[in-house]
Amino acid sequence: MQKTIRVLRIALPIAFFAFLAVIVINFRRPNKTPEQSVAPVVVTRTGEKAGVESKGFEDTQTIAGRIASHIRADRVVAYTSGWNTLENVHLTIYRPTGLTYELVCPTAQFNSKTKEADAKGGVNVTSSDGVEIITAEIHFDGNRLTNHIPVQFKIDRWTGHAGALDLDVQDETLRLWEKMDATMLPSQPDESPMNLKAAQGMFRRRLNEVEFTEKVVMTRDADLLEGDKMVGRFTADRKSIVGLEGIGHVIIRMAGNSTAVAKAGSDLGGKKEIFCDRFWSEVTPTGQISAINAIGEQGPAHAVLDGPPKRDLVARAFRIAVANKAVSEFAAADAVVMKELGETPREVHGDKVVVSFDQATHRASSSTIDGNFRYTDPKNSATAVRANYDIVNDRIVLTAQLGFDPTVISDGQTLKAKVIEFSPKAGTAKATGEVIAQLISKKDSVSADGTTVFPASKPVFVNSDTVNMRQSTKTAIFSGNVRAWQETNTIFAQELQVLGAGDQISARGNVRATLYNASSPGEPVRKTPILSRSDQLYARKNDRKIDLAGNVKIDDDQRHVTSEKATFLFDANRKIERIDADGKVVLIDQAAQRKGTGDKVTYLVGKKMIYVTGAPATVTGPNGEVKSQQISVDLARNKVEAMGSTSPTLGTYKQTQ
Repeated sequence: MQKTIRVLRIALPIAFFAFLAVIVINFRRPNKTPEQSVAPVVVTRTGEKAGVESKGFEDTQTIAGRIASHIRADRVVAYTSGWNTLENVHLTIYRPTGLTYELVCPTAQFNSKTKEADAKGGVNVTSSDGVEIITAEIHFDGNRLTNHIPVQFKIDRWTGHAGALDLDVQDETLRLWEKMDATMLPSQPDESPMNLKAAQGMFRRRLNEVEFTEKVVMTRDADLLEGDKMVGRFTADRKSIVGLEGIGHVIIRMAGNSTAVAKAGSDLGGKKEIFCDRFWSEVTPTGQISAINAIGEQGPAHAVLDGPPKRDLVARAFRIAVANKAVSEFAAADAVVMKELGETPREVHGDKVVVSFDQATHRASSSTIDGNFRYTDPKNSATAVRANYDIVNDRIVLTAQLGFDPTVISDGQTLKAKVIEFSPKAGTAKATGEVIAQLISKKDSVSADGTTVFPASKPVFVNSDTVNMRQSTKTAIFSGNVRAWQETNTIFAQELQVLGAGDQISARGNVRATLYNASSPGEPVRKTPILSRSDQLYARKNDRKIDLAGNVKIDDDQRHVTSEKATFLFDANRKIERIDADGKVVLIDQAAQRKGTGDKVTYLVGKKMIYVTGAPATVTGPNGEVKSQQISVDLARNKVEAMGSTSPTLGTYKQTQ
């Protein structure tokens, strides 16, 4: 791009301005070395009368003692109409930089009154640094140098053509138009040629800029830059570009796989296509384009990034950073929507999305989303203020902002926390910090209802410090200050593990359970729960029981049982029917001021009967003490009775005062 603009903007104006200046100067004063003819003058202008004919015309112009130009012609004829004709013209221009330009044409004519001039028969301009410009003829009307026939040029590695030219002398503006086409050959064998096409180009020397308009297309291998208008701006020495801008129906295709790169067995990460209303560049001090900014003015801009998977982005503005010919970062801002079009479609929304590319593979490696993050795929959805997306490892990390915690919904299960890390493909999620989870009843997903702990087909809510969920194995492990509840049934623990669709629940570490699903036949629903404490709790959906282990304590209103382990057994309606406690059992009945000890206690909740078994079992109350292998306590009738035994039974009686 720089080479094209530099050549067209500097070389063409210098050559044609110099040609114009020399013709004007030499025909406004007498010739210095004419060789006047005495033979009849051969007239070359039809219907006009020749005045003076000179042969062997030659003139040299100097500026401050320096030779500026030298012109010679084989024959010059001056007509009474004011026109002058020159034949076999050869013009040399000497630039202060040391460069020389040569202009050659078979015939030229100049009107000394109107300052109108023409060069015809094939005009050829060459320079000592490899510039060559060829056209059939050029016309000067006193202010503008024009033609409407093809112009060809070869400048350094550039070759090209246009259908016409128009040079405004006073304004120092050159216009090349009608299908301008230029191609630059590569300087290195591993590079590809660059081509530029446009309906016209305007080269403004005073402003150090060039403007291409009407269906502008720049291509290099698979790279493309297209728009209604493009403007290039340059440094004062016109050697380095300082900015490039395009307006109207802009298409940018970059970082495509070049032929040379493909031969080397690698690529630049596939195509990146941007469709927008306007773009402008960022340029390094050395004149290299480091980034391109694209915006949508009539509507949002649109970008498509090759994958896998292919990504489709819509936003008001894009910024594409470039390093070593490849895209290093792709940023989108203002109402961004990014779609991943793979086997499992995904959609990301945010205020700003930045996609970073791996410098070795040139593939998208990670992304950050700031502001109003939303994510959806067929199974998952998520919201947050900010997100980090590890594209390579398929991991999304959501972080909280004051007043707004991120949320993930996976297969209907809801997870909210300060930080959430989840992998849509692997079906995993990890959350830390004030975790809130809602596990609903769903066949193919992790859920906690259905066991005797949470018997209703309703959501189970869980608070914890952290949670790890894996959809493939249908497991969820909550850790740290766990609280799980369904309606009024609640579990507190340091760890809670849920397996399957409510198939199994286990809790560990200072486990406390509050169960309201205990009632007696014919009685209203209990207002007070059965409470339990233990080191562990274990329940299965189809077992109709809950197992407690380690430092067990069970509280039923004013009745308390401690033991090494215990089991809650439920009836068909998932109501607590019986409680079995084993190992160093102690029973306290505060209402009856009664205490029992033994190896095992069986509590029939509905019947209000307690059986204490031991070797021996002991029950002590205000009226005395009973020792036997098995003792029954009738809570309804406040009666203690020693049951049949193979060993002696001992009882004492105390008379009440």
